[in-house]
Amino acid sequence: MEVIVIGGSAAGLKAACRIRRLQADANVTVVVKENTFGYSTCGMAYFLSGDIDQSKDLISTPAGTIKDEKYFRDVKGVEILTGHEAVSIDRIARFVRCVDLNSNSPKTLPYDRLIIATGSSPLLPGIPGITLPGVEYFHTLEDAIKTRKELETGKIGSVAIIGGGFIGIELCEAFRAMWGVDVHLVELRSQVMSGILDPELSRLVESELIEQGVNLKLGCNCREIRKVENGLELILGSGETITVDRVIAVTGVIPNTRLADGIGLNLGVTGGIVVNDRLQTSDPEIYAAGDCVELSSAVDGKPGFWALGSLANRMGRIAGDNICNGDSRFGRVAGVTIVKFFELSIASVGLNSDSCRENGYDTSSCWGTFHDSLWYFPESGKTHLKLIYDKKNGQILGVQAVGSGEMLYLADKAAQIIQAGWTIDKLPDLEQAYSPPYSQPFDPFHTMAFIEDNSRSAGVELISPNDFYDLPDDAVILDVRKPEEIEAVVVQKGNHRYVEIPIEELRARINEVPKKCFAAIICEMGSRSWDAALILRRAGWSDVGILAGGALFLPKNTIQSKVD
Repeated sequence: MEVIVIGGSAAGLKAACRIRRLQADANVTVVVKENTFGYSTCGMAYFLSGDIDQSKDLISTPAGTIKDEKYFRDVKGVEILTGHEAVSIDRIARFVRCVDLNSNSPKTLPYDRLIIATGSSPLLPGIPGITLPGVEYFHTLEDAIKTRKELETGKIGSVAIIGGGFIGIELCEAFRAMWGVDVHLVELRSQVMSGILDPELSRLVESELIEQGVNLKLGCNCREIRKVENGLELILGSGETITVDRVIAVTGVIPNTRLADGIGLNLGVTGGIVVNDRLQTSDPEIYAAGDCVELSSAVDGKPGFWALGSLANRMGRIAGDNICNGDSRFGRVAGVTIVKFFELSIASVGLNSDSCRENGYDTSSCWGTFHDSLWYFPESGKTHLKLIYDKKNGQILGVQAVGSGEMLYLADKAAQIIQAGWTIDKLPDLEQAYSPPYSQPFDPFHTMAFIEDNSRSAGVELISPNDFYDLPDDAVILDVRKPEEIEAVVVQKGNHRYVEIPIEELRARINEVPKKCFAAIICEMGSRSWDAALILRRAGWSDVGILAGGALFLPKNTIQSKVD
């Protein structure tokens, strides 16, 4: 059997190696346009930051062997044609036309089965000057190596990053933490990570960006990039100009489907290649895998596009199985993502609030702040969590988290919950391991379900951290923290009445709380607010709410910290 794989990233290489493992007499050839292939794209930002010392680590096995053409030929039995571009496919005669980019000579490769794993391409914004020298896209390992060399030799002292998504956020850390570069982050939307996080979570990220010295330009378009004597000049929509040594445009990626479209394979609404659950295209002899493919959402089955290495590797294995007459299936996608950012982790699964509205859902949300182990462990971290669910049937639609706590297990658990189609009242059935150094007796998802139930049964409103400063004019803020906590983290009160009564004294001093207005209760993380709310409700207060997640869920640009 002759198998041609077009594309030398995760999906294509995984498929090629899987085929050779299952069928030793198969001839498998991978066509790769670049000379460097098979590297960890997700690790490039960490190479740029210096967390990974050498670029070869991104193309090595755990044992330190470089995964080059010789490695794949000798160890995996797969032939890699680097520097060859696949320019067309003949579906009738079953061959791929290639061009050797070094000699410009043509080559024809016959196939019995074909895998298209052409990945994604940078989505270039329509900005005049976007193709000028010095404007880069950080899409290949060569991009990362070139930029790091320039950092090491002092050629980059300032940079403008256009795009506030995951990669833009990672690059802010890479340039600031190791190299101390002046960083300007330019984002068209009014918040960072707008397609992933809701505003109350993104504000926490923005607060950390500001604290780390990043110059944020939110809700601001770049009208033009010009070459000037001392670098590149960005002209923003506000009229402001920024002069920098480099511009990095990371405004997203799109499926690379030129070849598939050219031979009439079906493309979906996202622009990705349509495949069935065996990863066959509209031509059953041609499979597709990786970032070039359109997938189905686990939330509602609608088509979506997820450029994630975890999915690409799984797709590669499944395509390889099925080419060897297996029957492996690739299911719907929850879209779980996680990223490290300075001292924070950021995770998202499923839909955010905007996506829910666009898809016609009537939703409710709950928020919480949690320790990732019992609080008395010195290394215990905090995580801010938001859960979105369908009011009609309780189906969990999305989960978002930001914090310093251990978050990977939360993100993975959320993905399985959404994959299984769980409702919020099912969460208390979740079983977890418990030991004080690792977790708490109740999992955060247990507590989120309890918060929703408590709010409904006790008649206590959950105040979103995003809406806390939009309270009714006559509302009173009741702060039930201890005096030293209030002094350490001072919450802005605006023009609202503000009453400080520690929870331990509230029953005795309850008459100090105005009764004929909305009482918004705050504490550090939310749990004491519940106790205070019940005390007020049982004493006759009818209009009571709590700041969900507590004062620590408010970003630092809306609180004043008096301690380090």
